[in-house]
Amino acid sequence: MIFSSLAFAEEVSGTSASWSDISGAENAWDGQKMITNKEYEEVVKALEEKKNAKKIRAQKKAGDPLMKSGNGEMDFLSNFQEQYPLLNLTVPVVTPSGEIPVGHYKVVGTKNNGKVVINLCQAYNVVGKIPATETEEDFDANEINFVKLEPVNDNTLKLMYGSMNFNAYAYIRYENP
Repeated sequence: MIFSSLAFAEEVSGTSASWSDISGAENAWDGQKMITNKEYEEVVKALEEKKNAKKIRAQKKAGDPLMKSGNGEMDFLSNFQEQYPLLNLTVPVVTPSGEIPVGHYKVVGTKNNGKVVINLCQAYNVVGKIPATETEEDFDANEINFVKLEPVNDNTLKLMYGSMNFNAYAYIRYENP
């Protein structure tokens, strides 16, 4: 027994296959209202402001980004050492702000009200703050922005920092492994 699919569909549904019988097709747009270009632009502007506010909140939460220019990875890598010297700590050190574990740190020196502090940072977090003494000495560095560590004795290191703004040094204790 072979049935035509149209005949079978009509037989099962009991309706005809004409588009004129479909109700509501001509009323599909009844629930929507017309908007003006001005209203559309206001909504788009409000959405963009919300999107920008979300980005700003995320940046504030994460901290100040290292790469502000957005010129690409190569510019970022070539300028990174000039902006922030890197320090590789091979032993844990003890500072007034607590113990700093072994690792790589971005070193940022700050000077407020005549007090010099060397900050050791990872990502956007300051891991340790080391009070330092400002000096005119350049520690025989070949670069303007630098950081060096030298052993002084069995439990003390000399941390030397230099930037365009100032040079400084600090003595920090370390734990022998």
